[in-house]
Amino acid sequence: MQATDLMPDASTPKVVSYGSDPNQSLEVFQSSGDSQGTIVYIHGGAWEGGSMQQNTSAIIQAQEEQERAADLAQLTKLASDGVLDQLKPQLSTGWDIVSINYRLATPTAGPGIRATQLMNDVDHAMRYIVANAKALDLDMSTFVISGGSAGGHLVLMEALTAASGQFMDPALPSNLKNVKLSFDGVIAMVGPTDLNTLYLVGGPLAPPGQEALLGCSLQNPPYTAGMPQCNESVVNQFSPITYTKAAISNGVTLPPAYFAYGGLDTLVLISTQGMPEINAWAPASGPGQTWYDLPPQGTHNIDDNVNDLALDNWLDNVANATWTGSNAKTPTN
Repeated sequence: MQATDLMPDASTPKVVSYGSDPNQSLEVFQSSGDSQGTIVYIHGGAWEGGSMQQNTSAIIQAQEEQERAADLAQLTKLASDGVLDQLKPQLSTGWDIVSINYRLATPTAGPGIRATQLMNDVDHAMRYIVANAKALDLDMSTFVISGGSAGGHLVLMEALTAASGQFMDPALPSNLKNVKLSFDGVIAMVGPTDLNTLYLVGGPLAPPGQEALLGCSLQNPPYTAGMPQCNESVVNQFSPITYTKAAISNGVTLPPAYFAYGGLDTLVLISTQGMPEINAWAPASGPGQTWYDLPPQGTHNIDDNVNDLALDNWLDNVANATWTGSNAKTPTN
């Protein structure tokens, strides 16, 4: 399914390459209505799959193929008509939307694409968007990044590290290295935040996806044959909660955020991935600017259960830099 299929009310997107790799590309959807800003969307797919065109078939491996295929079909829904579909109505309210691709994690042991390369691509894309906003006809007066599942993880990582340049691609051209990145808002739905505990849910997605991302395993034996054991520092380096907890002590003010986690999600748990991150983020952002939605019947494909009115209200507050109205701090679905 093409991303354009999800947005029949949008103009045909511009497809642009932000780097030399075929996966370093993005689609730009132009808004209608009074301009409010730009929302960048980062797709999910267990870090191994998915795309801005929403194709996860490439990550199905021979190992437990049928079981993984069934579960990946559920992730495809999240990638294709999940969080991105939640944002579709914003096109008619003045928000431009950019959906990005990035290189995918290598599902086997040995050399490959890992977390550093994924973060290099995300950071590269953000800098490219800012530097080329005029040519892309994007309104950057308000800049929001969003994502679901693995994309939610990457969104949080970028929001927490972009200012330091920690994951800036060393091969970037100088004009992109000089871009100053800041985000006015962050939307993270069902995003993993603590890789020290994510894999403990078991199953055919979280353990191998995490191993593909890190290139190592916290399990003994590993889920993926040949994966070496992880050093704790590597796991913490790519866990958003590490940076969120450090924000207050380091005097870092975090941007407004909207989190969503499903009460029936057995892959990314509210107890280990949701509330610890929310509780750490809220004190470091402005008063009342961290909202969360925990629909009791929400699964990992949370889109049908998200409080749309609260999300719209949060976006309006971000765009207007005012914080009024009801929010989703308690489940309302």
